[in-house]
Amino acid sequence: MGLTMDTPINLLDEPQVPPGAFFSLIDGSMHGLVRMACIASAVEAGMFEVLETPCPVSDLASRINGTEEIVSALCRVLESLGLLEYSGGMYRNSPISSTYLSRSSQFSQLKYIEKTWRHSLDLFIQLPVIMRSGPVSYEKEHFFRDLSLPGMAENALTGRLQRTIRPIVDLPGFGSFKRMIDLGGGHGLYAIALVQQNPSLEAVVFDLPFVTASADDYIRKYGATRVKTVGGNFFTDDIGTGYDLVFSSSNPSGKSIEILSKISSALNPGGVFVNVQSGDSEPRDVYTMLEWKLWTIDNTRRGEGHHTKEQPFLTPEYLEALEKCGLSIIFQGDIPDDYHQGSLVRMIIAEKKAVPDSRSKGDEGEPV
Repeated sequence: MGLTMDTPINLLDEPQVPPGAFFSLIDGSMHGLVRMACIASAVEAGMFEVLETPCPVSDLASRINGTEEIVSALCRVLESLGLLEYSGGMYRNSPISSTYLSRSSQFSQLKYIEKTWRHSLDLFIQLPVIMRSGPVSYEKEHFFRDLSLPGMAENALTGRLQRTIRPIVDLPGFGSFKRMIDLGGGHGLYAIALVQQNPSLEAVVFDLPFVTASADDYIRKYGATRVKTVGGNFFTDDIGTGYDLVFSSSNPSGKSIEILSKISSALNPGGVFVNVQSGDSEPRDVYTMLEWKLWTIDNTRRGEGHHTKEQPFLTPEYLEALEKCGLSIIFQGDIPDDYHQGSLVRMIIAEKKAVPDSRSKGDEGEPV
């Protein structure tokens, strides 16, 4: 009940709603923001590179050009999070930091941290402004090349890629595969990993021209000489033929019914279409739902239009179209996405039916 000018105020009255839950909510929220700021700042300063070997705070502050008093307080926060260990007057990385926050690690997530912090600054810190002015618009080439793809590549290496590749490698015919195409292949790591597992396999990473430049970087990094990139639009451009494997992960090529005939035509008889996509057309939680409203790419909202990865997956119409295109599902499974707690993506493997031998036979049963 609100107060009026005539309402007497007794300063000994306490709120009818106890304050504990409110202040706990605010404190917890602030602590989350502070934790993320500390991690992002330590990454930007290169602290986790220095602390791969034990180091006193004074040396650490000097090497990252920081103020010793503040660096010391930051180290204590990072220690409380389990990211640093302290012994004998020196700090060093914990195993989790050495694995995920050190630039030298195979599983480094520095680009993912950079993207997450950039999103925080651009979107949530600016939420009061965005509420009035509308969503932030990212330029498409910058968004994919500099923000999205590097983080996606790092995320994939922590488990999703490995869990996706193993069922493909376990296919009875995988060792005989000679050619594959990764539609909307982005960073190209799935194609690179598959080629590593089959010395006879050559791969094409097919994506928009400004995206394939990122794939070229990873191809050079991993020395994947049997992987090449082709720039184009898989909805309108020719993708080639004679493939034993067509792969699609987290892009509209794996959810569009209209492209299935092109995929089928590109496959050799007995070849497989491997499709890994999110199953929901809606975001997972209220926080993600809010985030989705806060930004666009080239002023186009995600999920709009027919050619979008946000559309539903494995609808009855899609399954019917698979069969009509001669593609029979031989494997289905869920793959955890560890970088989104509780999130799964659905993987299907569909085989192209072998073309029946239509040659005429003579009386002796031999081809004419």
